[in-house]
Amino acid sequence: MRNTSRRPRVVAVLAAVACLLPSVTVAPARAESGVPDARADDGSHVVAQTTVDGDPRMLDLTVRSVGVGSYAMVRLILPSRWAAEPDRKWPAVYLLAGETRLQDYRGWTANTDIRSLADDSGALVVMPGSGSAGFFSDWWNYGKDVVLNQWETFTAVEIPQLIDRGYRGDGRRVAAGLSLGGYGAVELAARRPGVFRFAGSFSGNLNPTGQYGELLTSAIVASARQDPEALWGDRRREASRWDAHDPLVNADRLRGTELYLSTGNGLPGPFDGKLPIDVLPGAMLLEFLCSGQTTAMADRLNRLGVPVTTDFYGPGTHHWAYWQDQLHKTWPRMLRALSAPVKAGETS
Repeated sequence: MRNTSRRPRVVAVLAAVACLLPSVTVAPARAESGVPDARADDGSHVVAQTTVDGDPRMLDLTVRSVGVGSYAMVRLILPSRWAAEPDRKWPAVYLLAGETRLQDYRGWTANTDIRSLADDSGALVVMPGSGSAGFFSDWWNYGKDVVLNQWETFTAVEIPQLIDRGYRGDGRRVAAGLSLGGYGAVELAARRPGVFRFAGSFSGNLNPTGQYGELLTSAIVASARQDPEALWGDRRREASRWDAHDPLVNADRLRGTELYLSTGNGLPGPFDGKLPIDVLPGAMLLEFLCSGQTTAMADRLNRLGVPVTTDFYGPGTHHWAYWQDQLHKTWPRMLRALSAPVKAGETS
């Protein structure tokens, strides 16, 4: 029988490590009128729209989400000619958030140069929040008949519909994410084939049913002061539910999606001089754990004959400087993936 006596202690340690990660710089927002009259199929809608730093093309959207059961946030960067071409529709790049202490919907603009990259992209850039360790999943909630924490529905259904209907998206979408957001990009592509043409994971935890993945999943949820078993249930009693949310287990469902996986190995690398000394150990451990899951995912895809591009760059920790570098490496790939004509079923 497997010895689980040390499991609570290990989960507590990993949860403490997650709390060491740096918080996000918050950009100020200004109230703005002109909220589009658009609704998702379930009735979710944007209730407020604000500009960030006085930039009319960078908007924070407050969404009344039926699936989440509360309000949720999305940061949106509009194409440079969005206002000048009111009849034109646009493809969209989705950049997914990590665990809350790592970043939220504001993190990409606070820690990368995505605002500059967006200028000449000819695409909407959509950065949805993911709740407090929401795992881009529709939570099990112990099987209760309650609509709450439905983050898969929010990210893969409600937001695409609102972006397409309210902000002139054309149904072509690609996604990339860091850490938990990397999991989200690949997992949503597997669970909902066709929602994204491209899925990129930067230091993602891609095998939550694996030995370390299970511990990390529980630690991330616990560190956000949520109940780990409310997510997918007990790992043993609800094994099929866990399996259904594991990208590695469902790797064969990723055929037809362009895939990109990257990770460091957890050792200090070229960008780690920017990390505070008290943050470095946690960033090393988290990258080591995500590295094992990412390389295992690549091996699984290769065995299945599913094409994947990888960048296993060696020394590097769980830190924004590496993800900024990966954003630049994948940006041309994502724009190329968006350039093909709209396919049947892609529009909302």
